[in-house]
This record gives sequence, C-alpha cells and structure tokens, in this order.
Amino acid sequence: MSTTALSSARTALVALVCLMALAAAALQVFASSGLDAAGHVALALCVGAAVLWISEALPLFVTSLLVLLGCLTWLAPALRSAGRSIEDAAFLAPFFSDTILLFLGGFALSAALQRAQLDEALARAILERAGSSPRRVVFALLGTTAFLSMWLSNTATAAMMLALAVPIARTLPTANRWRTALLLAVPLGANLGGLGTPIGSPPNAIAMEALARIDARPSFLAWMALGVPGVLVMCALAGGLLVRLYRDGEPVLRLPPAPVAAAHRSAHARIALLVALSTALLWLTGDLHGWSTGTVGLLCAIALFGTRVLPAAEIRALPWDVLLLMGGGLCLGRAVEQSGLASWALGFAPVETLGPLGAIVLFGMAAALLSALMSNTAAANLVLAVVLGLEELPRAPILVAVAFACSLSMPLPVSTPPNAMAFGSGEIRARDLVTVGTATTLLGLFLFFTTAPLWWRLVGPLFATSG
Repeated sequence: MSTTALSSARTALVALVCLMALAAAALQVFASSGLDAAGHVALALCVGAAVLWISEALPLFVTSLLVLLGCLTWLAPALRSAGRSIEDAAFLAPFFSDTILLFLGGFALSAALQRAQLDEALARAILERAGSSPRRVVFALLGTTAFLSMWLSNTATAAMMLALAVPIARTLPTANRWRTALLLAVPLGANLGGLGTPIGSPPNAIAMEALARIDARPSFLAWMALGVPGVLVMCALAGGLLVRLYRDGEPVLRLPPAPVAAAHRSAHARIALLVALSTALLWLTGDLHGWSTGTVGLLCAIALFGTRVLPAAEIRALPWDVLLLMGGGLCLGRAVEQSGLASWALGFAPVETLGPLGAIVLFGMAAALLSALMSNTAAANLVLAVVLGLEELPRAPILVAVAFACSLSMPLPVSTPPNAMAFGSGEIRARDLVTVGTATTLLGLFLFFTTAPLWWRLVGPLFATSG
C-alpha cells in the first residue's frame, strides 16, 4: 500500500473512531435530558457530521453519505421502535429533490457556457467598455463577477475572472496598490453575487427547500426581488471600500489579448445561449406555467446533453460532490425534524424573549461564524435544520437570513472557494484578504440586520407564507 493510501486509510479510521466516540458521548451526556432514543441518535449524527465537516477529516460528500447511512440504519429503526411511522424514502428523497435538480441544471448550464466561451466573451465585452481607469475596472470586475455568479458556479466564475484580472493587474508596477484591489474584486463579486438567485449559492437552494417545508417556497423571481437589491448595494459598498483602501495614482490599464479561437460563435454556442435564455425565462415565469425550478433545471440538463452541446462524457465532470453534500445536509435536516431534536434544542434558547429580529440576528451570526470556518453549504445545513423547529416565530425571514449570512461570510482565505483561488494566485497577501473579507462580512451583516424588517415588509408577501 502506498504512503498516500495508508495515510488516507488512517485518516478515515481516525474519523470513524471520533464519530463513534462523539455519538457515544452524546448518548451518555443527554441520557436524562428529556430526549428520547431517536433524539439521541439525531443529536449524535449532528455532532458527528459537524465535526467531520469542520475538520474535513473525510471528504465533505463522504460525511453526507455517512449521514444517510446513519439515518437508514440507526435513526429509522429508533423512530419505528418509538411507534413513529417512517419510510426509508424520507431520508433518500433529499438526494434527488427539487433542490438537487435545480442545481443539476445550473451546473450543466454553467458547463455549457464555459465550453462555448460565452462567459468569457461577456466578461470581455463588459471590461472593454470599462476603459483604462483602475477605479472603473475595479467596479467592472466586481459587478461582472457578481452578475455571472448569480447564474454560474461561483468557483467557475472566479476562475474565469481571475484569468482576466491577473494579466490586467500585472500591467501595473509590482508595488502599485491597485493590483490588490483588482484581484480582491473577483472573490468579493463571486461571493456577493450568490445572494441574487436561488442557484447563486447552495445555501440559497437549501433555504428554498426549507421554505417549501413550511409552505413558503418563493418563486425564482420573488427570490431575486429579495436578493438582487442586496447584491447591488453590497457591490457598491465593497467597490468603494477597495477604492478607498488601495487607491494609488491613476495608471493606465490594458486587457490581455483575446484568444484566437472563437468558440462562442459556433453552432453549439448559439444553442447553449438559446437554452440559457429559455431556462432563465422559465425560472423567472414559474408562477405562469407552474413548473418548479427543479423541473426547469432538469429540462435544461436534458436539452444541453440531448443536443450534444455537452458531450455525454461531460456528465462525469459535473460537481456531484456538491450535490451529494447538499443532499446530505437536507437529509440531516429531515432527521432533526423527524426526531424532535430541533424542538428540544430550541428549548434552551430564549426564543420567546428574542422576537423575530433577535432570532434573525442570533441565527444569522451563528451561520456566519460557522461559514467562516467550514463549507457554507454544510453550515446552512446545520443551522437551517434548527430554524425549522421555531414554530412560535415567523420562520420564513429567519431561513432567508441564514442563507444570506452564509453567503456574506468571507473573512478568511479558506472561507469560500473564490477566496482560496484568489489567495492561491500568489498576487495578494492573506492579510489583505482577511482585512477586506472581514470588513465586507461585518458591513453586509450589519446592513442586512438593520434593514431586514423593512426589506421583508416589502418583499415578504411574495413568499406566500403560512409559517
């Protein structure tokens, strides 16, 4: 056995032992806490999943599969022993739910636009119109990245925009501070753009699934009405912050030369553009035709692979690990709900004295803190599962607040993939990323928490909530 394989095997063994120890400890500590056996099992699964997601001792999607295994072999029998009727399908369904289909379509669309180079063509067209002023190019990079990340994977968007931003930055002297501003604009835009649409980030889609559980699932357009204003305001504030911190003269910037290949003018590119526009239109008009966002996402994937815009082999390149991670989180949420763990945990929180705004701040800050240390998808999975138990408060605005807090949390190089990619470029220091990321996180959370009541009063009726 190779050294790498042996190391991986040891890591997996340690992770499994830790998970079993945590499960045993949870059962012992809370044996007389008022939780029944099913609640003990769900608590052990939550603690084990949280530790593995934070430590990344195992790949994140493997932890999600362990959650599913625990639900099928441990939690379901405990629920049945307590006289509760539960089918295995209740835990299997989240792995192919409407939310997963929504993101499957989004990932296929992202791959098709990248393959046809339509995303790069759009980015170049916008940057060419920004001129040579560093201030304008910073805002153009930030805005373009945010717009693209509302529709495409923020990781793919950040990779493409960094490929444009790094050569632009390198036309400046090494000591010029505008270089840092240009490169920081990309991860900030990629993170902030995730607020705008249900497919902008996994926490949004997980929140949509949770909202559906309380009959408050919004349409695609309703989510945009809530999220896009936040994207615009935060991009303006983040751009202003970058200009203020890194202004350094008025040098002239130049775009790198465009590639000779013109894939964006091919027949496949035209089909991809038609599918993209049709998919966006169907998502925006869901109230008219009645198809769910997941159904539209499925139709998008079928169209792209059926017309061979995406070759069959491309199906293997889609980020299935992210889909499994989301499925595991939704499965864990189902476990927390079915076992009664959420209601039990909320008994320790002063929910009645907090009120709706206090609950938004409490759970939003918890989500932001967890997202700074672990995958924001995993953080959303954990916090949203607890929020669903808040039956005495309006849950819809709190669920949305948690999703937004997860996207707004970007204080560390490891907090989000775009942050890590920007830091990995070798062109910016960790100190710059921490300073700007922390300032943007705190500014975004403060703005959201202070405007949340008014914002929800204007847009909340579009969610048609009963809970």
